[in-house]
Amino acid sequence: MSSAAPDDDDSGYPKRSYAWGVLAILVATAIVSYTDRQVLSLLVDPVRHDLGITDTQISLLLGTAFAVIYGIAGIPFGLLADRTSRRNLIFFAVVVWSIGTVACGYSQSFGQLFAARIIVGLGESVLSPAAISLISDYFPPSRRGMAVGCFLSGIAIGIGASILIGGGVLHLVDVGAMAGTPLADLAPWRMVLLLIGAPGLVWAMVILLIREPARRTAQSLDTPQAGAPTRRAALSVVAPIYLVVAMASLVDNAVGAWAPSLLIRNFGQDPAQVGVRLGILLTIAFGGGVLLGGWLSDLVGGHGHWMRKLGVCMVASLLIMLVSVALISSHMSVVMAAIPMYFALSGIVTACGFSSILDAIPNSRRGFAMALSFFLNVAVGAGLGPTSVALAGAHIFGATAGLGPAIAFVAGFGYLLAAAAIILAFTASNIAKRSARR
Repeated sequence: MSSAAPDDDDSGYPKRSYAWGVLAILVATAIVSYTDRQVLSLLVDPVRHDLGITDTQISLLLGTAFAVIYGIAGIPFGLLADRTSRRNLIFFAVVVWSIGTVACGYSQSFGQLFAARIIVGLGESVLSPAAISLISDYFPPSRRGMAVGCFLSGIAIGIGASILIGGGVLHLVDVGAMAGTPLADLAPWRMVLLLIGAPGLVWAMVILLIREPARRTAQSLDTPQAGAPTRRAALSVVAPIYLVVAMASLVDNAVGAWAPSLLIRNFGQDPAQVGVRLGILLTIAFGGGVLLGGWLSDLVGGHGHWMRKLGVCMVASLLIMLVSVALISSHMSVVMAAIPMYFALSGIVTACGFSSILDAIPNSRRGFAMALSFFLNVAVGAGLGPTSVALAGAHIFGATAGLGPAIAFVAGFGYLLAAAAIILAFTASNIAKRSARR
């Protein structure tokens, strides 16, 4: 019989105060990451005009250029994080994606900008698997869920913060804050990318303050976990849950990429003002939605009650389908309210979906399960989300319809698929339970 301390206490883990300090650095790094990733969505029209490219090419820059390398490199980097220093991996990742963002600012053609976005994706593919792996060795299981939830909320906040920070920098450029500097002769969109990307090279130094923790021994495959579903149930249920989270990511990327342009084109709003106003709303809405989703996951039941968590996802998905209709409104106030409302509800789906995956997968396989989920989220979400709006606008509604109908269609149809996947997960679970009773 082992005399080791239970895995749920603090024995052998770093001091709690230091662990939360590390988590704060990782959350801030996630915000830096998403700012560099998403700020291009605020600069769509000036980039399109200066480089002479189409909306479809812009959508490739917003999604595919980033997603292809992220999807290809993410799982290998996740495996590498199990074998080498995760702190050092994150350090080099921040340096790489910051250089990529700066290169975006100096790009003179679609091809150069596409290549620079690939560099950004290469660096950012490291962060989530390495950071969650670090968190798992800094926090015992009794506190790990909240820690991972905080990191995910940092990712959610980063999507809104990217528009907020980008809008703030664009406003400083517009009022002449860079006059008399070596950057003064550059186009405003180029200055924004340089001013957003360069500080990441400084932030990388902060990553070196993190100490690499001792790795915790993974739970044996042969050790049953109380309340966990059977292996057969897990295999039959987890695929639909992956689809739910992936569809949430697709619509998040679609709405996040085109919402600023919707407000700028349809309502004649100033890009800098849109960045600040929408950024604040999305930061509060999406970050709050993820935290609310985590709280609801705990409220409806502890480990093993993933079906109840998927029930929360179903309710949120149905509400999103209703909210998406408001995106075609001719009143700016309605659209401005619908966008953050969508992200708040999507944050609930994301948090409950991730929690359901962790419940449906054995403990010893959760690292790979999360790496696979992030891969699907980027491959499906970032890869197809922005482009799906451009294609819907071009081939279903036509250029004269504007962006509203295309965004609403992608949001509504995406969550219709998510709702169908939830029903499929319930069905698969019931079939597995009946088979187990025989």
